[in-house]
Amino acid sequence: MKAGIGLRWFFLIVTVELAIFFLDVFIVEDDVSIGFLYTLPTLMGFFVKDRVLQATIVGIAVVLIVAGCFIPPPVRDDLLVFTANRFLSVATVVITGIMVSVRVTLAQTLADALVSEKNASATQRAFVSMISHEFRMPLAVIEAEANQLIENKNQITPEEIARRAGVVRESVTRMVALIEAVLYSSRAQENKIALHVESVDLRALIRDLCRQRAQTAPSYLIESELSGLPVVIRGDRNLLTYVFDNIIANAVKYSEKGSTVAVTGSSEGGFAVVAVQDWGIGIPADDQGKLFEPYFRASNAAGFRGSGVGLYIVRSVVRLHGGRVAVTSKLGRGSVFKVYLPLQLPSP
Repeated sequence: MKAGIGLRWFFLIVTVELAIFFLDVFIVEDDVSIGFLYTLPTLMGFFVKDRVLQATIVGIAVVLIVAGCFIPPPVRDDLLVFTANRFLSVATVVITGIMVSVRVTLAQTLADALVSEKNASATQRAFVSMISHEFRMPLAVIEAEANQLIENKNQITPEEIARRAGVVRESVTRMVALIEAVLYSSRAQENKIALHVESVDLRALIRDLCRQRAQTAPSYLIESELSGLPVVIRGDRNLLTYVFDNIIANAVKYSEKGSTVAVTGSSEGGFAVVAVQDWGIGIPADDQGKLFEPYFRASNAAGFRGSGVGLYIVRSVVRLHGGRVAVTSKLGRGSVFKVYLPLQLPSP
């Protein structure tokens, strides 16, 4: 509920309380039913979700009940009955306030649980969809190559066997990489990724990754300018390798052949900053906020291979190092991913 709506309810409830108060004080003969009318605005407090406003409503009701004892001076037939009625009214208001508060808390807890369940179901559906899609192709390739080997076993040459075995091996490697990514994602969600900290030459690590990617993607120009990076930082070499290899691979994957991928390094305010820029398909603005969620893929990435867990793992690893990942992108004009790693690891 928005704050403005809550305040309007609050003022309405206070108005009701004041109306009951004036009704109360102008009736000389005490009527227990009027005393219990003070519980009505407390029940209306259900519509005000702010805890402070709820407590204020209950407090005002109690103050008005007590004030009713003195304005006007009570002229009662039986002071004991009068006092008992007032005591019961106050007790009822307080108990009602507690019940309203508990009810609101339970409602909010249920709403949060439903949202979590909905998110979990969506994640599960995305996971099943991703697994079925990503495994279907390599399994189909393996089956096709195996059938060819069986059907042509009498006339197939050693060279052909080696070629087809290489295709099978590539498919298996792809499946193993996918399984490892899913396992990393699972450990990240459970906060079970452990850091093996050592001194890391970040320049050399990224330079090697750029060279390796240039060899596997010779149609792309991968430029690097890393002189601004510190020579050594503290971190987990293997996990940082995964981070930068994933980002550079994505820059290549989502760019046209012949494109340039620029990797630059600098130091800013106690952080080593690595920026990877491409001029590829870009990321839709509506998708950028979900980009680091597990199994999420941008709406324009349907024609590209991917599991949707890579960037989630990237962010998890960088956060584990005490850093952050930022992205800026324009649809059809490319993207820039920036990784900020602290020069000094935070204390565990």
